[in-house]
Amino acid sequence: MNQSYKKYTDDELLGLMREHDDEKAFDALYGRYVHELIRTAVRKTGDSAAAQDLVQELFVTFWLNRQKCVIRKTLAAYLNGMLRNLIITYYHREQSRQPAALEHAIQLSDNNTREQIQFDTLNDLYEQSLQKLPEKCRKVFVLSRKGYSQKEIAQSLTISEKTVEAHIGKALRVLRVEMKDYIVFALITSTLHSIF
Repeated sequence: MNQSYKKYTDDELLGLMREHDDEKAFDALYGRYVHELIRTAVRKTGDSAAAQDLVQELFVTFWLNRQKCVIRKTLAAYLNGMLRNLIITYYHREQSRQPAALEHAIQLSDNNTREQIQFDTLNDLYEQSLQKLPEKCRKVFVLSRKGYSQKEIAQSLTISEKTVEAHIGKALRVLRVEMKDYIVFALITSTLHSIF
């Protein structure tokens, strides 16, 4: 997390994201919540790789909907609500391969077809958008969304932390442009606002 952003509250970081499209504010919130969300997703799915993918999709959606999301309680509660919906969708996607997994989803809540459509569309578009990134930029971004710190990524790829930060910023800018048309779809199909 950027040291200068640690002092900001969640509300202040949200304000920077909404009013100034501040990617560092987003990164600060990401760093603040990603590990706990991944732990929750691992507990619910029993699959570490799936849990990381779900949390990655969560943060992409969160960034895309930053201007419109309505947070009535805390940001932590909002993000956990998003994760709950993604996990429900995950169980239903896995139903054909693992029918018994659906029993776990019942404990969360009923499936919503619109959420399935939203997730499928986002996932396909996100993967397509990732492929448009330069290879090194894509590799850095994917590692960052799997919970690796900028220092760990820099050491792993033998590049500087400044270069890692630049790659992440570039990836976010490209994804924002590539996926801008999805925002309208997400706002139409999203049911997140009714969670709280």
